[in-house]
Amino acid sequence: MGFRNHKKGIQLASAIMMGIFGLGMLISGILFLKNNVFEASNHREVIATVDGIKIYRDDFERENYSLKNQLNEITQQKIQQLSQAGINTENIKSIPDNLISEYVLQLIINKEILLSSAKNLGIKVNGADVDQEFENYRKQSKLGKKEFGDYLRSVGYNITSFKKMIKDQKTIDKIREKIFSSDKITDEEVKKAYERNKYSQNFDNQDFDDVKDKIKEIMTQEKDVMILNSYLAKAKEKTKIVFKDKNFENMYTKIKTVVAQNGDYKYTNEILNERIVNSVSQTQQGYSDKLVNELKGTLQKELDKIVKIAKKAKSAGIKADPNLVGVEQLKDYSQKYYNYLIDTYKPDDAALQARFNEKKDSYNTKNSIGGYVIGEEYQAGEGDFEGAKKQAEEIMKTTTKDNFAAKAKEFSKDSASAKNGGSLGETADLSQLVPEFANAVKSSKAGDIVGPIKTQFGYHIIYIQSKDAKKDNVAKISHILITPTISEASKQKVIKKVQNLKAEIESKKVTWSNVEKQDKYNFSVKERFKKLVKTDAIPGIGKNDELMNQIFALKIDGILERNDTTGYYLIAKTSEIPFAQATFENSKERVRLELAHEYVNKQLGNI
Repeated sequence: MGFRNHKKGIQLASAIMMGIFGLGMLISGILFLKNNVFEASNHREVIATVDGIKIYRDDFERENYSLKNQLNEITQQKIQQLSQAGINTENIKSIPDNLISEYVLQLIINKEILLSSAKNLGIKVNGADVDQEFENYRKQSKLGKKEFGDYLRSVGYNITSFKKMIKDQKTIDKIREKIFSSDKITDEEVKKAYERNKYSQNFDNQDFDDVKDKIKEIMTQEKDVMILNSYLAKAKEKTKIVFKDKNFENMYTKIKTVVAQNGDYKYTNEILNERIVNSVSQTQQGYSDKLVNELKGTLQKELDKIVKIAKKAKSAGIKADPNLVGVEQLKDYSQKYYNYLIDTYKPDDAALQARFNEKKDSYNTKNSIGGYVIGEEYQAGEGDFEGAKKQAEEIMKTTTKDNFAAKAKEFSKDSASAKNGGSLGETADLSQLVPEFANAVKSSKAGDIVGPIKTQFGYHIIYIQSKDAKKDNVAKISHILITPTISEASKQKVIKKVQNLKAEIESKKVTWSNVEKQDKYNFSVKERFKKLVKTDAIPGIGKNDELMNQIFALKIDGILERNDTTGYYLIAKTSEIPFAQATFENSKERVRLELAHEYVNKQLGNI
């Protein structure tokens, strides 16, 4: 619908994309589990069945534990960031445990409803494929078979249950392919979407060939969400869900409680829970009763609006996709009605002329160029790192707890912490630091000075002042960073690599397009630009008026070599569009579209 320009009440799919696959699978992952979360038991308690498929309490508890930890960690990081910015965080609260439990239960049930439909869809997953995927996981872990099995047990799985998780994921992937197979966004639909929005900021006057894949991806994702939600809604009507535990039955009853309704259309706590998780995860605010009430009000307003829009769409003769049901069908009507209004808006020449006269200069064709920036940033070589290591080792010899702050101020290249004696604050979140640094802190005890520790930044000497006994990832630490100095030899290696490419380009052994698209041309900067104007920043380099003037002065297919403090680059100019004064006749469609979007947004905004 106007490619996300029209946001008031029409775009209902949340950023989590229903969470059914993304978050639902993510919270089942082994990386968020802790050792010994569950007591070993030979009997697994069944809390519910979905068309005979059992849902076990330990599976629910594992996913509930994982999601709660994730959300709490997000909240703590939010509090820390806001506090550092001087913002009061007293009202930043975590999502209540009971709401998280509801959200996890609805994810699990939705997942099992999908899995239960596999047989009717003729979907099977080959055991050999599951075994191969399991082996891929093991290889990625770099553990032996016995060690990997021990690790799985330590995080609440065994080989059988982990393979079941893999099988379920592969089954769901195939189900998605099946139910989405009939939904194909045509090239004609993509072209029409481009024509409606080509002058918007989203496309920034890019040519159709440059954005058609992006447009198709957006349209496909939006339609797939509607198809998936409709499929689930229809499947739920036929699915038999039996609860073995009264608490979970009450929880599911609450999930199905209506929070917004208009006629036969309704939103339940299921979508409200999703909005709450999304809001707390993606914004600066925390959980509150006020947030819940605001979201309920928003859902009612959205529902009322799309019901009214759907009625107008039907009156205009618009047909919704018959495979969609409920709110998803309303959304389809809304999207199609928006496009219909854009396509049929026909202001008279007087209105078009008035707008053209008002903004005439903005319709001019600007002088712009196309081309490429290909190059390599200067990086320290092995010899440079070896020099930094030796320096760090020498500093380490005379560094103590008493003089650490002074040494950091004198030698550390981390300017932000050096002025504070190397301190990373009263508390540092190790999960936000590079692994080599974090692991060095975790494997040492309070009071230790360890190092030199190599990371991508250089060598660190680390003073572990204190550790939080309750939180593995929290410690008070200071460090001295010794960064390698990039030698002339390392720079010359980069320069030679880039100049060799230039020779290949000039001899026509390779094209700029080949270099940009093919991975074998390994350069840290590979940028293509089209319609670059003089006021723009240079891709991969940044704002530089003098350099921009030099690029514009090049002849077509001219190449400029750029050597600066960051690296060595080739900048090619492959095309140029001269400035052209706009005329009313060649600007009429652009003006019409501009007025059309304003008109439609106003019309739908007033509903």
